[in-house]
Amino acid sequence: MSERETAIIGLKREIKMVRAKARDLREQNERWRDVAKTLRQLAGLNDVQYSRLLSAASLPIE
Repeated sequence: MSERETAIIGLKREIKMVRAKARDLREQNERWRDVAKTLRQLAGLNDVQYSRLLSAASLPIE
């Protein structure tokens, strides 16, 4: 196997690892969104109050 083929195989492995990590982070993000939604409901915040809270904490409003 040439150095080029070895490099390509290494890059393919790296791409697979990066994609898996991105997938895990997306799943983790969804779980945290569920937690935030639950906490928001428990606190009884409406949309305006919630967006102000996020702004005060310098968090993105999505």
